Amino acid sequence: MTNRTYDQAKLAQYREKAAELRDFSRAVEVRMDQAAESGEVADARMAFGELTLKTREFEEFRDTLTPAEIFIAKYNVMVLDDHTVSFVVPSGVAPIDILQEAQELVTDRDLIWPERLTEWSKDPTFTTPATESERICIDGHVPNSINKNRAKQEKIVGKDNLPSLSELAIAFAVNWIATGEPLFRWNKSGGWSYVVRAAGGALDFLSVGLSVVVIYDDHSDDDVAVSSRAPGIKKTR
Repeated sequence: MTNRTYDQAKLAQYREKAAELRDFSRAVEVRMDQAAESGEVADARMAFGELTLKTREFEEFRDTLTPAEIFIAKYNVMVLDDHTVSFVVPSGVAPIDILQEAQELVTDRDLIWPERLTEWSKDPTFTTPATESERICIDGHVPNSINKNRAKQEKIVGKDNLPSLSELAIAFAVNWIATGEPLFRWNKSGGWSYVVRAAGGALDFLSVGLSVVVIYDDHSDDDVAVSSRAPGIKKTR
């Protein structure tokens, strides 16, 4: 069974309240426009008062969540099993934004090797914001993919289904915040995770944190797995 560091029912309630507030805000905006056209100041004042009250109620509930739960809700994280996680990258948000947030939430160790995080903060593949919101689903340790070189691993998952390094890094980070466990799974030797290949490289998780590891394409080992990415789902809001 996958461990979770958050209250799933509470987060579901939070998401429901957030959706209700968005819908209510839109309705109030329409009422305010209508009041402006008709000159009904009293109706506009009433609509604004109702929105203020609704917003305060939402904020009071939000204050009962932990910072980790707010992060999980913000990126709509769903843990599917001990090596598969789904999340949403919102429009206007860059991979480095999510990774830096996650790094700040983990106080007992470095989730990401600080030197690697600094390098990623200068890498366009990590600093370019998403142009539209998208739900991404990553398997961080495809079953039966060890003891194979890159070509054989890509044949298992399909080369086009490999996530980018930034997507795999985000998946690892959000999964750690949600479970306190590595998405890549612990190596049988303990103390570190499996090495996991993605498009253009590979990542592993050691005592210093998550980082890139150099591993040749023709190398195969029982410590090296591969990741996969399900087709993205565009979000409308």
